[in-house]
Amino acid sequence: MRTAVEHIMGTAISLAAPDDTDPGVFTTAAQAAYDHLRRIDEIFSTYKPDSPVSRIRDGRLPLNALPEHPDGDLIREVLALCAQLQRESRGAFDAWNVGDPPQFDPSGAVKGWAAENASRILAAHGLTRHALNAGGNVRVRGGTAPLPAAPDRPDGSSVGEPVTGPGAGAAAPWRVGVTDPHRPGHTLFVIERAEGAVATSGTAERGLHVYDPSSHRPATALVQVTVTGPDLALADGYATAALALAGAASAADAYAWLTALAERTGYQSLTVDPDTGVWWTPALRRYAPALPPHPHDTPGAA
Repeated sequence: MRTAVEHIMGTAISLAAPDDTDPGVFTTAAQAAYDHLRRIDEIFSTYKPDSPVSRIRDGRLPLNALPEHPDGDLIREVLALCAQLQRESRGAFDAWNVGDPPQFDPSGAVKGWAAENASRILAAHGLTRHALNAGGNVRVRGGTAPLPAAPDRPDGSSVGEPVTGPGAGAAAPWRVGVTDPHRPGHTLFVIERAEGAVATSGTAERGLHVYDPSSHRPATALVQVTVTGPDLALADGYATAALALAGAASAADAYAWLTALAERTGYQSLTVDPDTGVWWTPALRRYAPALPPHPHDTPGAA
């Protein structure tokens, strides 16, 4: 496997491509993608006091000035994504109402959106088969359709590792491992995808960082949400929204919303609660034999 990793946006962003990838193509594509991610970090970092987002937060950059701002198009694209996620989540995802006291913070949408765009850049530079992992938000391209379900297959592969295919250099589905939040260093389950995204949002690594906008209290009813679908920007936002919907008391609202989301859009989800119970939407049933049963009677676990 040909690999690269850089630390950007406060996390390790790793890139993997098959061994038979042309090294020059890999290097050039990786550089372009990482340059893009560094630019996004300069624009959207809430930790850099002079970033455009920090200037929006403290009022130095009014929204009506964005059409003339050099980064205005990118900022408005993220604002539109945040507005879409707010509508679809019934207000659970609210970039203008984050934390206590509430403030503007689009970070819940930026990382997945940035990695989705970086993956497009990789493909445009000729790296059509790759796995890009931005701190647990993974975008894969160029695999083949997953093999038929086989519950007894070993599933300890690492994030972005391709299943071995027939013939030298043959394409195969990518295997995206999702960490068990209750057992650091262990894989809870593995999703096989030829194309698409797997986004995970949770508290295991970053602590309580997602807030219920209705109460301004940290969301604690779920410790991790994984969403998989075609687009990483949406999958990442949906995962964050589900954590917020679960709030501090009950995950029932999150289960109902994720079930409806799967029926409406095809994005599938898996959640882990503080008692180690695992819940999933029906299309992820093929992975169920490797998962512990959920203690609650929920639609996805039936």
